[in-house]
Amino acid sequence: MVRKLKRLKDKFPEIPDTGEMKKIIFHSILSYLSKQDGHVSKMEIKDVLFDSISLIPGFRVEWGEIQKFGKSKLLVNYKDKVLVLDLEEISNMILKLWDHYLDTHPHHKSHK
Repeated sequence: MVRKLKRLKDKFPEIPDTGEMKKIIFHSILSYLSKQDGHVSKMEIKDVLFDSISLIPGFRVEWGEIQKFGKSKLLVNYKDKVLVLDLEEISNMILKLWDHYLDTHPHHKSHK
């Protein structure tokens, strides 16, 4: 089992492809928002970010314990390294941009 895990880690480059990471995250967010008919919640954005980061080859993602890491923290594991990623600021920025888009494109708002 240990050998299998080591071989799996070795097949990924030492540093992940940042261009590929950006594409995956950007397209995941755009794909999700393009299907929405109005405002979205901060938790929806955080879930999309979680799911999109999980799609990056070699990344293992999980929510950090609130008591240990604080609110909205993702633990991103790549090879033998762990990154603590705070989603609060980025999710707030995505929400602001989405709300601005809805305000400037009224035809996109939900007609409920």
